[in-house]
Amino acid sequence: MITPDISVIIPVKDAGAILEECLRAVKSNWGVSYEIIVVNDCSVDNSSDIACKHSCYVINLPQTVGPAFARNIAARAAHGCILFFIDADVIIFPDTLQKINTIFRDPTIMAITGIQSEANRYKNFFSQYKNLWMRYTYLTLPQTVALFYTSCSAIRRELFLKSGGFNTGYHKPSVEDTDYGQKLARMGYNVHLIKNLEIEHAKKYSLSSILKTDFHRSGALLKLMFRNGIRHSFLKNKTSVPASFAIGVILFLCSIPIIFMAIFIPSVRIYSLPLVILIIVFFLFFNRAFLVWIKERKGILFSCKAVLFLSLDLPVITSGLCFGFISYIKGQRY
Repeated sequence: MITPDISVIIPVKDAGAILEECLRAVKSNWGVSYEIIVVNDCSVDNSSDIACKHSCYVINLPQTVGPAFARNIAARAAHGCILFFIDADVIIFPDTLQKINTIFRDPTIMAITGIQSEANRYKNFFSQYKNLWMRYTYLTLPQTVALFYTSCSAIRRELFLKSGGFNTGYHKPSVEDTDYGQKLARMGYNVHLIKNLEIEHAKKYSLSSILKTDFHRSGALLKLMFRNGIRHSFLKNKTSVPASFAIGVILFLCSIPIIFMAIFIPSVRIYSLPLVILIIVFFLFFNRAFLVWIKERKGILFSCKAVLFLSLDLPVITSGLCFGFISYIKGQRY
């Protein structure tokens, strides 16, 4: 067997609807040898059949273990010296693997991560907004990061095995990619952010799904901060969350005691609403660069909708932080 240059690793959980397109996109690549490893995380649809049809190496798991564990299993079975992680709803471009192979010719490069493209097939506001938010946050990051965005990240196999892989304490998709990026940073390894390495993340959001995602992600990031040390996390932001966004959330978090006082003490009630409005205004001011950025791409109407959504998202994220804190002190570390 000829050793491939790259092992493309795809964890799958009931992703048959988009997996076909994902695999076709990988197989459209040229100029580099590769293998595709699909880890079927106990799907109940035809994901495994689709992977087999495309001659992938398929690992069928007897029970659901989550993407972190699934990726670790695939990495141990891989033959390529470079591991390229994507999700089942990610569409890569015909030159993606060649780009990755060229980057890793530099022996000093140990791990890289890419970004989402501006294009998104789903035209509803929430899908477009989330895609643009993800793209913007990564575009504003430095060239080396403590992140490992598993929708588009690659690493030398020897380093991945040396590191022990992803934290399998995550049994569902969560912030295991951020966790792993911070792990690499603690080991002294940089993840290089390649801003021209783009993928399409074909994920559709509704109002409820985007708020649910932000609620759970905020709590998961807080727990990660507690596990790794609050002081260490505050000294250097090692997430994709911009500092301007974090400041607004902290301000809103500080206003919660006043809001509760207003509920139980009528004499201060008159001051609570203006305070909350003022904090939201400050929050929008801190994030004005993002709002201007999306206005240039989507127009003023889209930007106005983003203002309304950010105002709604702020208390949801804050609630997620509170829920994460309470569950953490109750012993739920993940």
